Amino acid sequence: MNGGAHVLDENLQHKLGMRFLDVGTCSALALPLPCDVALREDGLTLLRSLPDGCAAVVFFDPQYREVLNKLAYGNEGARQRERCALPAMTSAYIDQCAREIARVLQPSGYLMLWSDTFRVGTGAHLRIADVLPCVDVISWDSLRPGNGYRSRRRGGYLLVLQKPPLCAKATWTDHGIPDKWQEKVDRRIHPHAKPAGLIARLIGAVTKPGDLVVDPAAGSFVVMHIATEMGRKFIGCDIAHHRRTKPPADIIKRAFTTTTGDRKSRTKSKSK
Repeated sequence: MNGGAHVLDENLQHKLGMRFLDVGTCSALALPLPCDVALREDGLTLLRSLPDGCAAVVFFDPQYREVLNKLAYGNEGARQRERCALPAMTSAYIDQCAREIARVLQPSGYLMLWSDTFRVGTGAHLRIADVLPCVDVISWDSLRPGNGYRSRRRGGYLLVLQKPPLCAKATWTDHGIPDKWQEKVDRRIHPHAKPAGLIARLIGAVTKPGDLVVDPAAGSFVVMHIATEMGRKFIGCDIAHHRRTKPPADIIKRAFTTTTGDRKSRTKSKSK
């Protein structure tokens, strides 16, 4: 997963309507931190560059392959060419990132860790429970049946991990988020697209305007769009140069107009 930062091509910038900078460019501009831009960089490298206790929340959607390798679907390349081509992360790398995230988080800050059935069932998150214990789990139903030799996969899980000291009432303001969340995603944007409505509600629940949101495996940078739309600062990157065919701005707009990610919750979070 080692690799230098790169400037993404102008055609991709135009399609996404966002600014792309590399870490060197950010330094040249004398920015204390590369905020509100999409970086092409290794996630662990970015996390190690951040100061202690700077982030209120981190979203992390690692590209792990344990379950796909175990199931060994022979036609994965034909069915999901783009997902198959994404750089894979080892379990050791994911754990390293999580421990760096614990350092970067403020006390009582949250890691929103996307996971699948295999990692939840094998308790992979317990390896980092000494620094980031799990305090909640949200089941996401994507309304799109996937594969499975027994039950069919339809969505995934969001593990809510918190840096000690553990505290709920003072750190979580939106108590209307259900633990079973239904929301479709458009995978033409990114093969790992996650529900923008849920992301918006979570950012509103655990941060205030001006707080820093971090995403070291940002994919389509949907978290960046939502965070900046809600008045938060964002630092994030993705190592893959992924071609997206639909502007994320459309998805962000829907995140605040659907019943699950409603504008009322957004307005309430802004007023706090």
